[in-house]
Amino acid sequence: MLSYRHAFHAGNHADVLKHYVLGLVLAYTVQKPKPYWYIDTHAGAGMYSLHEGYAAQNAEFEQGISKLIAAKNPPKPLADYVAQIQSFNTGNIEFYPGSPSFAELYLRADDRMRLFELHPNDYKILEENFRRFGKQVKIEMQNGFAGIKACLPPPTRRAVVLIDPHYEDK
Repeated sequence: MLSYRHAFHAGNHADVLKHYVLGLVLAYTVQKPKPYWYIDTHAGAGMYSLHEGYAAQNAEFEQGISKLIAAKNPPKPLADYVAQIQSFNTGNIEFYPGSPSFAELYLRADDRMRLFELHPNDYKILEENFRRFGKQVKIEMQNGFAGIKACLPPPTRRAVVLIDPHYEDK
């Protein structure tokens, strides 16, 4: 069925850029006290092991997050981003958070997440990773391009939408 897996590319240079910018957008969004929705059309599993499974096969993280973590005296915004990555780990970097996990860092009590993932295995892992949030996070196993239509506009009239498809299908 679906052969693309986010895990193959976890922590690569493109992931680092995407999550760094996502963090900046979310930090700006939460400056207002009014609730917002975070909507991710292609959420993946939400968290990835870098040293086993798919991410370890190509080790793309070595050219991405590993280089950034090794950087000496990065600018404060990048140092803050690295600290966020490290908050998901104890000691060495074993795990790299996906977009939903980054968004979780900014989630407040009245905010909501809508996550879409079509791959059945990643969907199951995503559900496990976000089960503790209850009704605050809704996860659907469907094409995010179709699912987003029912989410917009959200009741709060404020949203951050991340659309990062794999383009496996036309």
